[in-house]
Amino acid sequence: MKKFLTISVILFMSISIFAQNVELSNKLIEQYKAGQLKASQKSANIHDYLWLTPILTEAVINWDVLTDDAKNLFKDYRNRPTFTGTEETATMSNFLFHYTTDGPVGESVDPTDVNPSNGTPDYVDNMMSKFSDMYVLYHTTTGLTVPPSDGTNGGSGLYDIYISGDAAGDGVYGWVMAEDEIGDNPNSTTLTEVDAYSSFMVMRNNYEGFGDENVAMSVTSAHEYMHATQNGYAVSMDSWFKEIGATWGEEFAYPGYDDNFQYLMGIFGKPDVALNLEDGEAPEHDGHWYSSFLFAQYMTEQTDNSIMKSIYERCIIQYAVDAIDTELSENWESSLNEMFLQFAIANVLLTDDNNFAPFTYNRATDYETYVNNNGGFAFENLNTPFNYTGTDITWNSQTDGNDRLMRLSADYFILVADENFKITFSPTDATDETGLILIKATATSIQIVVMDDNGSINVTDQANWDLFVSIVIRADKGIDNVDPYDYNLTITAASPASIGNISESNINIFPNPANEFISINSTTELQSFEIVDLTGKVVFSDYLTNSQINVNNIENGVYFIKLYDNKGVAKTEKLIIAN
Repeated sequence: MKKFLTISVILFMSISIFAQNVELSNKLIEQYKAGQLKASQKSANIHDYLWLTPILTEAVINWDVLTDDAKNLFKDYRNRPTFTGTEETATMSNFLFHYTTDGPVGESVDPTDVNPSNGTPDYVDNMMSKFSDMYVLYHTTTGLTVPPSDGTNGGSGLYDIYISGDAAGDGVYGWVMAEDEIGDNPNSTTLTEVDAYSSFMVMRNNYEGFGDENVAMSVTSAHEYMHATQNGYAVSMDSWFKEIGATWGEEFAYPGYDDNFQYLMGIFGKPDVALNLEDGEAPEHDGHWYSSFLFAQYMTEQTDNSIMKSIYERCIIQYAVDAIDTELSENWESSLNEMFLQFAIANVLLTDDNNFAPFTYNRATDYETYVNNNGGFAFENLNTPFNYTGTDITWNSQTDGNDRLMRLSADYFILVADENFKITFSPTDATDETGLILIKATATSIQIVVMDDNGSINVTDQANWDLFVSIVIRADKGIDNVDPYDYNLTITAASPASIGNISESNINIFPNPANEFISINSTTELQSFEIVDLTGKVVFSDYLTNSQINVNNIENGVYFIKLYDNKGVAKTEKLIIAN
């Protein structure tokens, strides 16, 4: 879906009259006050100090329709900071830093100039070094477009950074103000932007009381400069994706600082909250977008870091969910639906073992340690796990669960059984993107099964597995509300048609990964096969006329192959195709 920045103007006698958007104005005022309140609490963490930029951005691009109350609240931020003390400047790379050493405590940097002794305070040298490194990482290494110049604002065409705690405000690490609409960013040579903005930034004159001062300065520089870079593509880029990108930038720039670990429980503790939740949609979950950086981390590990640049470019004319989907489909033989499903599985497995690829994280062990030390993974039925002993089990998301399965989210269930069973998800809809998968697990292996067209997964090899995890995944990217998806799960005896099927150990599928052909070795006659993608869509099916299947025309990726005998499904196995 294409996206356009639209401003409705009514001209009457040469006077432009804009209708006030009271709802938007009140929302921004409330978010501003809520941000201040969170930042003032002793329990505040770093994301509570990085709250201001998205609010300022939304205010400035909607300025003409804000109420007078909202304009009065935000008008001072639109003016560049001034100093009571003597303003000094220092230049490094593409940046011009403004600071003072002889003003009030709230705006003055420590004048110590020892390492190096060069006429610039060490504090400013340290900050300049971080931004210079960031410039190389973002623009040279990764190829992101440089933010557009602000002309002579601030005294030059360089990117202006003002260092002042008073200008930053209480409980704020730093912020970026989108300033002037440029339209087409002249720093990009192959793109035509339509709403690129220049900007300036404010950083604190010290980070005392904000935890480790070096970490605070580092992650703020990475986070806020990514926002400045995003504005050079499209100021109207979805706020949730801007925050994903900026928080991912912290990990990208400073791996091992692990400040962004504090967000992890947003994903592992609330997996049923929308990945693309915008602040204000469900106020009790405001800030969830910071935790969603983990999706960008997973996606870049499965592709490479350059994918963020490609998605930013697509965000010039597309909403972020469409930009991600298009990029994955056109260049990575995947889709948002498939990547999200893999992400949901990886989050519960938390492994770095390549035998389980693509459901892996490079730092899975670190994530797991953090999650276990902060409340553990949020299974929907953690207090009363499903225990199938032959008696039917029913579960309803409204009455038995928390009734919170939003768009692009997942519910997880622990299941143990002492006999074969069938688990069924309802209601099913062929046009919907919500469904059930089951992970069969032992200490050393897993198998992933996707529900059939009836919403069921029939398990006839229960004795081979120690534990089962069922996941209801809602991968619908086109929903624009946070209404929950209401569903039922039932666990009953395995279907008679499947009982007595041949043992999976009598069927071998090789090679896996496959490139051109796969071979089937079975002691019992098989009749047909289906190869399905991770969304459950059948991409190839046929009768088995010999022991080989040609997969040369199937795109590279992760699939499941289902082999059928005269009694039903004889075996389901994950299949990796790598032509």
